[in-house]
Amino acid sequence: MDTYKIIPLCLGRIWRPRSNMVYGSGDDTVTAYPLISYYIEGNGHQIIVDTGGTAPNGEKWMPYERKSDESMEAQLKKTGVDPGDIDTVILTHLHWDHAGNNGLFANAKFYVQRLECEDLNRPGVDTAVVSKTSYIPVDGDKELYPGIRLILAPGHSAGMQCVLVSVAQGRYLLTGDLIPLYENWEADPKIPNGGMYDLEVITESIRKVEKICDQILPGHDGRVFERLVMKKTVRGNERSVVPKSPEQWKRLKIAPEYYE
Repeated sequence: MDTYKIIPLCLGRIWRPRSNMVYGSGDDTVTAYPLISYYIEGNGHQIIVDTGGTAPNGEKWMPYERKSDESMEAQLKKTGVDPGDIDTVILTHLHWDHAGNNGLFANAKFYVQRLECEDLNRPGVDTAVVSKTSYIPVDGDKELYPGIRLILAPGHSAGMQCVLVSVAQGRYLLTGDLIPLYENWEADPKIPNGGMYDLEVITESIRKVEKICDQILPGHDGRVFERLVMKKTVRGNERSVVPKSPEQWKRLKIAPEYYE
């Protein structure tokens, strides 16, 4: 069986109203949400899913912060990986906070849905950054490698794709911004991202992906890191507390712990 391990990387955080992430919540409480990239290793491949945002400049995409140890280079170094080692980059979509560090991966092939490449001048895309990358366009669902499958899931953007990864425990779906939070996924019925262009389209995409995965790793939920900590330190006695303060974030152990 072709299986991989998945390491989440924290690449800073943005502050946004909760309603941006949870459709229909009506809650404009501003909350910190991490920018998350995933490093996948196995079967001779070293893969990055989403490259995070460009360095904060105090003007664009604010409020947004990234500490020195949250750069892509620093996070990969914790895993013992150099950007030059990466052979594959999969972008769930081309928004600024998911495709801002493409230039670090000089030896990688970049995969993105063809639909996502059709308009690089739309809101949320850092055109000057993403236009420098050469992409291999993907048309719909595709098995990229044994145990790695790309799943077209529009709604947040027209070319949104999720990544289905086989690990020892089953099939993890890296959802990007189709499902930004565990809250979206664990609700009954499941709640779409507040940032979407068509409610019917994104709802259909959620129905599609829930049939094919065992667990998810969402695009902007700090519990991705918390659950790793709980798995390692308090097995059988899990407690869910979403990190909010800077001190809580500092206590989290992130890379090189991993899902397997």
